[in-house]
Amino acid sequence: MGVLAWMGLRPLVKTGPNGGDRPGMARFAQLEPIRVLWAEWTKGAGTADGLNTWIERTFHASSLRFLTKGQGQKAITALKAMKARAA
Repeated sequence: MGVLAWMGLRPLVKTGPNGGDRPGMARFAQLEPIRVLWAEWTKGAGTADGLNTWIERTFHASSLRFLTKGQGQKAITALKAMKARAA
């Protein structure tokens, strides 16, 4: 369901009062681009553990799912910059 939402498809009726969002935390629309940028930057050799290690070292969050909205945006910006420098 998360992939469909990321692609822009919306359900006709929400499943709950908040649609599964956690207040103040990064949403799927931020987390999925982080995973994609990580895979592009590592040229497919990066693992989820490697991403979580980078997240912990950079943002002091133990896992990708514990990023706040602000940290999620900073992670996207940082990965875009890392990818641009590598090119």
